[in-house]
Amino acid sequence: MTDTLVWWRPAESATGDPSYAAACLAEELRNLGMPADIHCGVGVALVSVWIDLVVWTNGVSYHWWSGNTSARGRRLYAYSPVSDPLTAARRVAVRYAELRGAHPSSKLVEEVQCVLPDDRRPVDLRGRHLAAPAQPG
Repeated sequence: MTDTLVWWRPAESATGDPSYAAACLAEELRNLGMPADIHCGVGVALVSVWIDLVVWTNGVSYHWWSGNTSARGRRLYAYSPVSDPLTAARRVAVRYAELRGAHPSSKLVEEVQCVLPDDRRPVDLRGRHLAAPAQPG
């Protein structure tokens, strides 16, 4: 008797492009005022949002750490399909708000962010931009 392959998982997503899915999520996050950087690899793409908040996608679904752990101490991950990046972005925004409270920016990072153009400056979830420093006159 010979071995037969009973289950096969392709290395690349058959239904979606991870890079495109990551770009869609990053755009929705930016529309909500959150920073997002995209990093693409082979069969997976990452959207880096904040400390302990990286969303990864295989082109079929988004996954990120929910902030919870199992009884054995393993991280539990949230899931959202790529067919609805707006809902995924809103769910990521909730986690982002939790983490912003737990990991505030250092004074140096805040100073650097204040000199960024308005479209790159992070906002809090109430929609206010961080204040830019006064220009010497």
